[in-house]
Amino acid sequence: MTEQRHASQGVPEFHQNTVESLNGRNKVARRARTVTLIILLLLLAGLGRTLLQRQAQADTLTQRAGQSAIQQVQVVQPQGNQHDDKLTLPSTLQGLTEAQIYARTNGYVKQWFKDIGQPVKKGELLATLDIPDINKQVDEAAANFELARTAYERWSKLRAQDAVSQQEFDEKTSAYHQTMAEFKRLKDQQDFGKVVAPFDGIITKRNIDNGSLINAGNGGSSQALFTLAQVDKLHLYVYVPQSRASQIHVGDAVEVKPTDGGDISVKGHVARTAGAIDPSTRTLQVEVILPNANHTLLPGLYVEARFNLPGKQGLTLPANTLIFGSTGSQVATVDGHDKIKLLPVTLGTDYGKEVEIRSGLNGKERIIINPSDAIRDGQPAHIVANNKGE
Repeated sequence: MTEQRHASQGVPEFHQNTVESLNGRNKVARRARTVTLIILLLLLAGLGRTLLQRQAQADTLTQRAGQSAIQQVQVVQPQGNQHDDKLTLPSTLQGLTEAQIYARTNGYVKQWFKDIGQPVKKGELLATLDIPDINKQVDEAAANFELARTAYERWSKLRAQDAVSQQEFDEKTSAYHQTMAEFKRLKDQQDFGKVVAPFDGIITKRNIDNGSLINAGNGGSSQALFTLAQVDKLHLYVYVPQSRASQIHVGDAVEVKPTDGGDISVKGHVARTAGAIDPSTRTLQVEVILPNANHTLLPGLYVEARFNLPGKQGLTLPANTLIFGSTGSQVATVDGHDKIKLLPVTLGTDYGKEVEIRSGLNGKERIIINPSDAIRDGQPAHIVANNKGE
């Protein structure tokens, strides 16, 4: 037996209890060290895993950052200009011959015979004027003329008989001719009481009524009695910018349409040009004549005159390739090293979806479509196929 063996060996009893206690403590310490070692290993494993995950995430971020720095772009090349230029200019139609008719003498409107919209022939009576002052002067001139004529005839007979001197006869002759000229002048003024049409046309305005006071001429407070226009043919004036002046020639076809968007369209032609640029407006005055036998268009109508001009030699680009900034118009290109390069360009005619490029490109560049606002020189670019497979 153990106790007996200890007793036989002479080991004290308290010493036997101490040895057992030490054995228990050693077991607990070994267990604690084991647990601690396990915990440390688990912590190290977790730390290693965390470090590996962070390294992987850093690599991923680095890779994505590198990918984001590369612009994924679609490109096009400049194309030759295939557009016919259409120059549209505003204008106002006028009768081929159009005139405001004024009175040649003062008076009152006695009667008018033609109203707006009515056609008239050359020499046709439009109105008559009551001119009492002129009528009185004509009566006085007629009396003076009759007296001078009678005296002239009498002195002619006396001179034939050598009863009066030649000087006296010459005086009577001169008085006769003077009164005749004055009488004729006043008779002509009396004829001005009849207002007639100077050419065939249509009355477009009537500014008088019976009894209206009329002043002669077109100055001061006088007003036009009628406005007469010849509308079988119409004409208009447009002012072409000097950049297009060299493309306009006499005989060129012109399409004239009202600005209200109607279906009316009349073909005309360039009748003449001013032959010089107006230095104040930098434009060329051009006259266009168009037929109007059916009176489809009316004088005074606001219209658009469209010139079909030959297309210019040059390049065009889609409008969505342009960049507008403080430095002007630019395009973003991809060079031979797949790097982005911004190039300034000079724009020309805007054709809607396409824009004329006057300078800055040679036609071989690869132009980026829809460039972002953040695009910069030197950025790497990767070209991808666009929606059209280009």
